[in-house]
Amino acid sequence: MNQLSSFVRDPAARKRLLLFALCGGLAVVTGFSAVTPHLAEVLIVNGGYYYMLGLFGLFVFFAVRVARARREVWTGWLRRPGWPALVIAAATAFALWADPFQHKVLFDEYVLQATAFHMHITKEIGTVIRAYDIGGTWLPIDTFLDKRPYFFTFLLSLVHDLAGYRIANVFFLNAGFTAACLSLAYWFGRELTNRAGGLLVVVLLTTMPLFGQNASCAGMEMHNLTMLLLVMVLALLYLRAPDADRLALLCLATVLLAQSRYESVIFVVPVAVVIVAGWWRIQRVLLPWVAVVTPLLLVPYAWHNRYVSAAPLLWQLGEGQKSRFSPEYLAGNFWNDLQFLFSFSNAYANSWYLSVLGCAGLAYFLWNAVRWLRRRTPLSPVAWVAVLFGTAITGNFVLLLFYYWSRLTDSIAARFALPACVLFALLAAVLARGLDRRWPAMRVAFLGAGVYLLFSSVPAMAHRFYTSQNLVMKEVDWEHDFVLPRQSGPVLFISNKSTIPWVLWRIPALIIGVARQRGDQLRYHMAQGTFHEVLVAQALRPTTPEGKFGVDPDDVLPDNFRLELLAEKRFGGRMARLSRLVAVDPEPPGTAQPKRPPPPPSLTPDS
Repeated sequence: MNQLSSFVRDPAARKRLLLFALCGGLAVVTGFSAVTPHLAEVLIVNGGYYYMLGLFGLFVFFAVRVARARREVWTGWLRRPGWPALVIAAATAFALWADPFQHKVLFDEYVLQATAFHMHITKEIGTVIRAYDIGGTWLPIDTFLDKRPYFFTFLLSLVHDLAGYRIANVFFLNAGFTAACLSLAYWFGRELTNRAGGLLVVVLLTTMPLFGQNASCAGMEMHNLTMLLLVMVLALLYLRAPDADRLALLCLATVLLAQSRYESVIFVVPVAVVIVAGWWRIQRVLLPWVAVVTPLLLVPYAWHNRYVSAAPLLWQLGEGQKSRFSPEYLAGNFWNDLQFLFSFSNAYANSWYLSVLGCAGLAYFLWNAVRWLRRRTPLSPVAWVAVLFGTAITGNFVLLLFYYWSRLTDSIAARFALPACVLFALLAAVLARGLDRRWPAMRVAFLGAGVYLLFSSVPAMAHRFYTSQNLVMKEVDWEHDFVLPRQSGPVLFISNKSTIPWVLWRIPALIIGVARQRGDQLRYHMAQGTFHEVLVAQALRPTTPEGKFGVDPDDVLPDNFRLELLAEKRFGGRMARLSRLVAVDPEPPGTAQPKRPPPPPSLTPDS
């Protein structure tokens, strides 16, 4: 207590602490009560891009200052990267080879790209759901504020600004994040154990199919993982030698991490503990102006969270579900997650070898923790950071057990396991390093990784069941491949799933529910020749005991919409149909609805 009181004897320290407390109180009031969810939406849409631009600009500024202070370290690495750099480069190439470059989490990844597209052309935050070519300009018509944090989409919009808009830009961005992620994982693993331990972390991550699947997708998981490891590295650098620039950089990186995934805000807690531990280490309060205003920098996250909480439509709950988080999801999620982590089936993108080593490493850590409690020897800075962030990653995993859609056996939700897999890899390195004093544990771990790679990981990556069974992805790709050759003139596509992919492909599109209500407008544009062709996507389902298919009720169009069948194809238990809209007959007021014409003859499922 005497040491703690000595921290605040300095009048300047007391003033900074007071300002920090005032900023914290103002942040709570502004973030959670003074601004309504509707006003928060307006502020984020119109100002969120510039908020992110300022944050990222400050981060780069302080990163350059910190890098200059360590010039002799990183220039030495650049001159002589050594064979660890070759291993990291090979691991990056292997991860990118492991799965094809394509959209895999539908329609989340298309939403992210549509948001980045809108940020690129308007500098506003919004997801485009309708756009048309007007006078040679692809003009967004309808947008909405998505539930996903927008740091990743901001970075993708910067890539569009620099390289020109291309859908493929996201794959180049994620490839860069993959290399950065593995480099940071190696550095932290090396500091926690030794050089061999850092390389073991890299090898264990890249032999997991889930890592390669996300390295070559269009999602934000690799970005979030990179930011998490970056904050861990910056926390260690700060705790080893606390100074104002390192603390400012750590605070900015933490705010950016909170904007990388919804639940990543949980890592604010270990960062706060690391900052106080740094004060204790230098025996004084260190609060640069960036640290003082950090609570205010987190206010937009609170606004976004309140906006999403007030918009249940964005939650995408299943039938019978009433909340996003509930104890009723715990049991099902827990047993499905265990099945994913330890399954030997190549239908999952898991690594049972990593899970086994990680659990053994956790047991080894707990045994050493009990011994430490008896002796109370000082912990090194890297041990403090590893324990604090390991606890937060565990808390993050436990939180997801209460989430309505986090069963890792679902190929869409498996990506939530990535932070826990990083923790497993670090624990495995700690275990191998600890046992290496008596047995060749590190060599055995590498040998086991090689055997697992040859006999489990590579066969799973060759089949890619966890990606190829994404039937919605296959259906969207089939529709796109069907439409491309027909674009001799403007085509309007009426989708029964989402208009967002078509917006990105610069093909005008309507959702089928909107098309039902726009019969008069569609008839007008068809008469004017606005569109060369109007195509309609519908789902079919069995309607008779004999297995005959009919149009899904959600996809039925009014009787005055006359369709010509073009193609049908089966995707698993689902049948998809593509038709041409031939005409929209007028409906005289007061007249009875004409009888529905008989459906066109069904085509073969494989056509």
